[in-house]
Amino acid sequence: MANNDVFSAFSRKTENSGISAVSGLTEMFGLSVNARMTVLPISQLREKENHPFKVIEDDKFRALADSIRENGLMQPVIVRQIEYGIYEILAGHRRTRACEYNGDKEIKVLVIQADDELANRIMIATNFQQRDTQLPSEIARSYLIRYTDLKGRKRTSDENSTGWNSDEKIDKIMEKEFNTSKSNVYLYLRLNHLITQLIDALDNKKLNIKVAAELSYLTEIEQTDVYELVYEKEAYKLDLKKAKLIKQHSGELSRDDIIDLLENQDRPKDTISFSKSEIKKYRSKFTSLSDMRDAILKFLEDYK
Repeated sequence: MANNDVFSAFSRKTENSGISAVSGLTEMFGLSVNARMTVLPISQLREKENHPFKVIEDDKFRALADSIRENGLMQPVIVRQIEYGIYEILAGHRRTRACEYNGDKEIKVLVIQADDELANRIMIATNFQQRDTQLPSEIARSYLIRYTDLKGRKRTSDENSTGWNSDEKIDKIMEKEFNTSKSNVYLYLRLNHLITQLIDALDNKKLNIKVAAELSYLTEIEQTDVYELVYEKEAYKLDLKKAKLIKQHSGELSRDDIIDLLENQDRPKDTISFSKSEIKKYRSKFTSLSDMRDAILKFLEDYK
């Protein structure tokens, strides 16, 4: 991998504890040039627009703020200049917020030059490395950001016929970078299709992740109905079996249909079914079940 691959950089630990903050960070990110340490007014910093990680002012946050107040900022915030006098935070959103919480007006930063892809990689990698856990929504959005960047790079490379290993698929690259499985990559990518209320239910551990993935295939209206019935009104229970059943009928479900399925009925109440014995009597008249289906539909069309 390239020297500035931040994902692989985080898998290595320096043995020299005396490395300065600047040299340590630049070595970690492969930023040997065009990086400078300085102090900036916090008012000149902006959160990255696609930053997927939540900054919650909980006990850990307050402990961080106390540590900064007592010991100073041990690691500078990593930023890049996006316009004159304005800098975008790539790593250190929690530290910046903690400094603001303490009433600080200035903050120590490492200013680097980075294109959008490298900026995203630094943002994701630092949060994955520094946080003990990530919420499902944070992982999902991080995967989507990285997937979109890799897809864009592949498209550009295909157009230029250079710079991309065509034998290495995007999901394989993400498996390596995030140390996860292909199935996990696609599981979390699916979660980006959930409405906000269901994402919040997932983050708050009210919704199972596999159930959430099944619900991600529903229309927005169907998802809203499920959320209101199951998680807001708490009128029904939802397990994986029911979620898969609802998914099978997605696109044609009314609120009443969803209630029927949540009440353990096998299909919406306006669905007609035939028993095997009923079908068997007429099966020999048709060359296939498809022909039988067509005959039934034709009969219904001609029915007065």
